[in-house]
Amino acid sequence: LQTIQEEKNLTRAAKKLFISQPALTFRLKKLEQAFHATILIRHSNGVSFTPQGEYLLEHAKETLRQLEEVKQHVRQMESVVQGSIRLGISSVVAKFKMASLLKRFQNQFPHIHVELLTGSSTLQLPLLLAEDQLDVVILRGDPQWGEGKHTLSEEPWCIVSAQGSDLEKLPQTPWIQYKASTITGSLNVQYAWWEEQYSEAPTQIIKVDSIEACLEMISHGLGWSMMPKAHLVNHRSLAFKPAFWKTGEGLTWKTTMLYENPKRQDPVIQLFINYILQEYSA
Repeated sequence: LQTIQEEKNLTRAAKKLFISQPALTFRLKKLEQAFHATILIRHSNGVSFTPQGEYLLEHAKETLRQLEEVKQHVRQMESVVQGSIRLGISSVVAKFKMASLLKRFQNQFPHIHVELLTGSSTLQLPLLLAEDQLDVVILRGDPQWGEGKHTLSEEPWCIVSAQGSDLEKLPQTPWIQYKASTITGSLNVQYAWWEEQYSEAPTQIIKVDSIEACLEMISHGLGWSMMPKAHLVNHRSLAFKPAFWKTGEGLTWKTTMLYENPKRQDPVIQLFINYILQEYSA
């Protein structure tokens, strides 16, 4: 019916449909018999539709449109990446960065299920990755890893105090150290920086079990500490400044993504890795 409307001539319509005119006429008669109505009016210079024919024509166009939508959807289903990924992220990354990234990822790729685990960058996540209990890990630090590895960001280590840090007075000011810095090995870097700056040992060291406790004590003027800048997001009242080696190079702490190279053959994991590489530092 649509082709007949376009050509307004049965001979030309039949030719366009690659059938004979008698075959086209036969089909039209079958339609008229099925609907008990005359569909076309024949003229010397072509054909036109009756009101019943116009009605059928509109429904025919809608049916063709719906059929094309169905075909397109089926084609898209074949190209949609579906599956799941087992993702491990450190507690700090989960707290400050990943929530919004994961939300956008799930909105963009609703057919991918993310199985999420948060844990320790040093003690838990690398082990689970090595045991194939996780597909991708995003953690703090720069661990030894012989497979797929990407540095997602580097942030400065900062000297943090309540009212500003006079580097000359640090040896006489209590140094507040938190447990995580010992576990991750970052305390070794801090001591290396200290030994480069000072010939004397710290006068007093206070050890606490968490960064939150460390920040609370600093806010009350009980001492100073060193930590990556991310931890200061919700502590704008504290004074901080980046720490530098004597060469002028800043002390930094990396956020790293790890995976086993064969995992990139999985379309879901490949898609997630590419997404993180593009969006993490955006």
